[in-house]
Amino acid sequence: MSSREVVLEVLRKSVHLVSIFIVFIYEFFGKEAILWVLMLFLVTVLFLEYLRLEENLKIPFFYMMYREHEAESLGGHIYFALGAIAAISLFNREIAYAAVLMTTFGDLAAALIGKFYGKRRVFREIFKNDKSLEGSASEFITDLVVGLAITGNPVVSLVMAFFATLTETAVNKIDDNLVVPIFSGFFGQITLLLLMYF
Repeated sequence: MSSREVVLEVLRKSVHLVSIFIVFIYEFFGKEAILWVLMLFLVTVLFLEYLRLEENLKIPFFYMMYREHEAESLGGHIYFALGAIAAISLFNREIAYAAVLMTTFGDLAAALIGKFYGKRRVFREIFKNDKSLEGSASEFITDLVVGLAITGNPVVSLVMAFFATLTETAVNKIDDNLVVPIFSGFFGQITLLLLMYF
């Protein structure tokens, strides 16, 4: 991997650090405020995607951020916004926080560790992809730490980290920015409800 590719990968992943602002806005201004902010973001980026995909405009700086497979399709930031909106709308506050932050930090850990240190490609036969054991393990550990820090519940954190990692590892054609917060949040919320009633 060239140094330019490394820089672009780090830049792509760092964009997701806006999830920290999502958590802060939700925490200090409430659910309705963050949903409006996310909708404003979504409308704006959908308009930019229209210009890029329908009008073939190269928007300075942003066009460099797209991967090859995104050249003719929606970028990951669209799916990230949709996943965050779904998580915040449907799950309780702590589960939503953890799901959104797992999408960011788990994906960041998996991508960077997998690209630089990933040697064991054990998922080729199962999931038909080239993701590494090292990347997936680093994602699971990162997600578990995020879950424990946010929810304080080891069982919920373990379930969320497992489903976030499984989803990230298994999907190839569906954008992980959409499915990771939805699946990790869904199973985390179900686990929390079961623990409350049993």
